[in-house]
Amino acid sequence: MIKTEMKFKDILAVLSGLAIFLYGMEVMGSGFKHMAGGKLQDFLEKLTKKPVVALLSGMLVTALVQSSGATTSMLVSFVNAGIMKVAQTVYVILGSNVGTTITGHLMALDVGLVAPFLAFIGVCLIMFVKNDKLNAIGEIMMGLGFIFIGMDTMSGGLKPLGSSPFFLKLLSEMRNPLFGILIGFVLTTIVQSSSASLGIIQSLAKGGLVGIKDVMFFNLGQNIGSCTTAMLASLSFNRDAKRVSIINFTFNLCNAILFTVLYSFLPFDRWYEMIAPGSVVRQIAMMHTITNVITSTVLFPFAKALSKIAYLIIPDQGTEKKLQPEVKQAANIENNTAFNIYGINIEINNMLDLVEAGIQKSLMAILEHHSAVDEVAETEKEVNTIHRGISRNLLLLMHSNTNMEEARQAVKLFSINMDLERMSDHALNIAQAGDAMVKEDLVFSVGTHDELHRLIETVMDSLHVINMIIETGDGSLLEKISENEDRLDELCYRYRDVEIKRMQDTAEGAKSGVIYAELLIDIERIGDHIMNVAESLCESDMDHNEVI
Repeated sequence: MIKTEMKFKDILAVLSGLAIFLYGMEVMGSGFKHMAGGKLQDFLEKLTKKPVVALLSGMLVTALVQSSGATTSMLVSFVNAGIMKVAQTVYVILGSNVGTTITGHLMALDVGLVAPFLAFIGVCLIMFVKNDKLNAIGEIMMGLGFIFIGMDTMSGGLKPLGSSPFFLKLLSEMRNPLFGILIGFVLTTIVQSSSASLGIIQSLAKGGLVGIKDVMFFNLGQNIGSCTTAMLASLSFNRDAKRVSIINFTFNLCNAILFTVLYSFLPFDRWYEMIAPGSVVRQIAMMHTITNVITSTVLFPFAKALSKIAYLIIPDQGTEKKLQPEVKQAANIENNTAFNIYGINIEINNMLDLVEAGIQKSLMAILEHHSAVDEVAETEKEVNTIHRGISRNLLLLMHSNTNMEEARQAVKLFSINMDLERMSDHALNIAQAGDAMVKEDLVFSVGTHDELHRLIETVMDSLHVINMIIETGDGSLLEKISENEDRLDELCYRYRDVEIKRMQDTAEGAKSGVIYAELLIDIERIGDHIMNVAESLCESDMDHNEVI
């Protein structure tokens, strides 16, 4: 009875330790991200044109978020949104697989009794200090403390395994390449984190239950298992996004094949022992780094080949690539709410570009007396598709476990989404009016033409200022939008009166006069919606980080 109770307590200790460990990883990663000021996505997006820079950026971002799966999931989202190409992601993936090895070295630190103090100081910084940077440092300290506490708790719970015949037999089997890789893959897939499975192994090593030779092939399987997060995330995305996850999988498969061969012929276990004598925990961390650094170095010249393999596995279907406007919810991405809000921001930008193009085409068609109704109608369909996808995702986010800031951003994006969709509707109305003018061979007077020119210049200037707000985050530009809105209202009101007098003077201009009066309503409404979008962008004193 006592023996059974002890076993149950040991299981609870392992589960508790794993829970504390995983929470520590999450909190520490969150702290690093807050320290970076929320710029990691922009950092990755901008620094991917040069191979070496892309590799280094992948290393840095992964070291900060403490997860290669999260980095790869970001790449999947970027490619799905069309802001990165598949070939650009290869070098970032090579770097991310090196950056993820930092975690093992952190866990190999021997802090002993210092861990609880780290966690305590971190909690105090979070709870009692009103400073964002110090709060982020507190998260890092608390997370690091929890990681060590979790490892110690797991190590204590796992100690009885040393006298388990089943475990000892399992260890001997893990020296078999195929079995060791399989166990590493399965465990990492279950816990959805290579860092977690590495923590379990390092906890066993800390308790003296495993040696470096026991876990060499297991580590190769861990790397393959770490690909499952991004692969699951890519399932609901387009073909290019799936190719990114294939590239990551191919890298880790090459890693496993290369080192299975090397381990079979070279005494790597003795070399790892020489690098970190007397500490299996440190040997495991060094092993993880060395294998991934060597694989990245070997594959660096063959980056294009990795991309081609992805296209062979997931080929094009012979159709022209088009914008994939419908926003879909990503599966199993760490900090899912933040990634979804970031993805929705990207789609809002796509939507704004389409709306602006539709407005410009419809207004210019009126001036140049030709029909653009088919083009604008096609643009309107794309805008509606994006609008529906964004609306659905924002509703999901607002009903999920979001914090107050995330909820506020979701509400703001929802408002912008609605205004852009209505602007697109008015653009189609204008295009249909232009089409009617062409079919009925109606023309505007010279005076009406000049008036339309002024109105169009004002509308297009406001749309240009909206783009400047997005690019620069300059809240003072709201005043320019407001001035243009007042000018549009005043001009539309005045031109409406002028057109009524024209219609009274000549019966021939009655039909074109009615169309012009309706055009003024649509143009005025577009101005109203532009003002709404500008106010949404510039709320909260124009915090630049909140501008889409």
